[in-house]
Amino acid sequence: MDALRNRPVSPKLLHYLTLLLALAVAPHYFNLSIWITGLFYLVAVLRLLLWSGERKPPSGWLMVPLTIVGVIIVLSVAGYTEGRQFGVALLVIMMGLKLLESRTRRDLYVIVTLGYFLLITLFLFDQSIALSIYAFLLSIGFTALLVTANRTEEKVTVLPALRTATVLTLGAIPIMILLFVFFPRMEGPLWHLNLGGNSGLTGMSDHINMGSVGKLSLSNEVAFRVKFKEGYLPAPEQRYWRGMALSWTDGNNWSRGYQRRGPPELITPLDDPVGYTVTMEPTGQNWLFPLDRILSAQKNTQLSPLLELSAANPIDRRFSYEASSSLDFWAQETTRGELAAALQLPSPKISNRMRQLVSDWKLNANRDQDLVAAALAHFTQQPYIYTLQPPVLGKNPLDEFLFETRKGFCEHYATSFVVLMRLAGIPARVVVGYLGGEWNPHGEHLIIRQSDAHAWAEVWLEDSGWVRIDPTAAIAPERIERSIDPSLLGEGAPVLFRFDGRDLLSALMLNASWLNDSIQLYWHHWVIGYNQSRQNTLLSGLGLDFLDPSRKSMISIFGTLVITGLLFALLMWRMRFKPEPVVAAYRKFQDKLRKAGLEIPPWLGPEDLARAAAQRFPGQSKEITAIVQLYVGLRYGRTKTRSVQSHLLRRVRQFRPG
Repeated sequence: MDALRNRPVSPKLLHYLTLLLALAVAPHYFNLSIWITGLFYLVAVLRLLLWSGERKPPSGWLMVPLTIVGVIIVLSVAGYTEGRQFGVALLVIMMGLKLLESRTRRDLYVIVTLGYFLLITLFLFDQSIALSIYAFLLSIGFTALLVTANRTEEKVTVLPALRTATVLTLGAIPIMILLFVFFPRMEGPLWHLNLGGNSGLTGMSDHINMGSVGKLSLSNEVAFRVKFKEGYLPAPEQRYWRGMALSWTDGNNWSRGYQRRGPPELITPLDDPVGYTVTMEPTGQNWLFPLDRILSAQKNTQLSPLLELSAANPIDRRFSYEASSSLDFWAQETTRGELAAALQLPSPKISNRMRQLVSDWKLNANRDQDLVAAALAHFTQQPYIYTLQPPVLGKNPLDEFLFETRKGFCEHYATSFVVLMRLAGIPARVVVGYLGGEWNPHGEHLIIRQSDAHAWAEVWLEDSGWVRIDPTAAIAPERIERSIDPSLLGEGAPVLFRFDGRDLLSALMLNASWLNDSIQLYWHHWVIGYNQSRQNTLLSGLGLDFLDPSRKSMISIFGTLVITGLLFALLMWRMRFKPEPVVAAYRKFQDKLRKAGLEIPPWLGPEDLARAAAQRFPGQSKEITAIVQLYVGLRYGRTKTRSVQSHLLRRVRQFRPG
């Protein structure tokens, strides 16, 4: 064994090793600095071009400065404050340098072990299905390389080693499933991973201006998914996903402004609560978007006095939470501070035309509801256009939008409506979130995309409390029923909506997209998000809810031992009843001679058999001698190559005595 470990690495083994390492490092292009991955690939190319074949790898005079340069690059581009980046970058650089100096198969064993660790580090950045399959295939490749390196023959044979490695890997899957299902789960992760750090899309923010929601709506990325309990599905006009309530404005920008402390607003539900589970995509922010209006949520979320839901930490990976909401409610609780904040006006941006417009409405209004109706009628009767590409507004965007351009997206209508209501003396605020959702029939859940981003208004009416008013419904009623098709049609072009009518190809592509989305959601819930709660749910469904953590551990340990024993017994049985190919070929050779009339006693050795068979079949003596010599060399000598074995099998198969 020592002689095998000290044997030099052949060029072909080196090529396979370099290829596998290059594939393992490739996904880190999106996670690490280009300087890290670039240096690794540079070192790998130098190893193959300059020190492959008979030439010895570089000695210490080159390795020492390369190591110093590598450490300097890691410290400069990865730093040492973020352990994940620093650790993975250092592993990649050190693995490349180890590849550069590798000489023997012992070095190959070390590098392959580092390669397994490198595959694990991929999941520190991404835990998708595609990456899992990719890492699984590479692990088979590394195992096949170990199988090849542990053979005494010089010739490298890839396919047989891949078959052996695949069998070994597949044999470990039952143990993996057993440990995954039964081993006690921890309530929280071992460490906090920033899995969304590379995302360029941050989602809805807690401050907007005229155009910010429209820009977000140009993206077709998934914002979150919602699965309702008991098969319930709200009507399209009820699918308002509440985000943040914005009260303060300077005429251009809107933010949350005044925030009181205390319990959430008290709302009176007028229907049965709706339960659901939301799975958020990474945003880097804390904000969550429950169905308006929320009644309760789980422990690791926070509910503000304005019924704004947020997570305890920024959402830097997929995050699921359960909540319940009321779709028909009465929100009649508020404070003087909130009402004052909901009447704040950006005085410099209030034009005479805006004041005159509101004064005209007041002449025919007897109550606040009449003023709300007059504002909505104004948007309907005037030539306003609902567009994702509104014209650029100047110093007074409110006045220019209302009386000149008349082209805008939901935030234009919501913010203008709120300011007009405040001019009329009605407390009002802007609410940002999402509207609608695409039903996925395969997973039976709603898909809410960034293109569903929306803004609407809430007004305070004495006899009704806070009431949701959506000016967009007056301008473009289709927006309530259908999602936006984020198509760029030029400045001022009307918004396009998604239609259900599709040709066969589009329908097939859409169903494929739904199926992929369902798989992603199930992967998150039952693999990535398989926590203690879901483990208890699964075991309860299997009738094993009586298992406590200690019993789960015992099942995991003894189950692993039992499965390992069964796999070993199966391997021994196969080796006993299915001999090696060389032995099987010799037995087949003997059977052919017996059928041709040659008596073969059990004690007869190969060379004696060759002499007896040559005398019995003199015309085939050369073929008989050649077959026996091949068998003896493969079975008892040093001839172990696959090509010689294949040659023996072929000659035995073609042999016809008599």
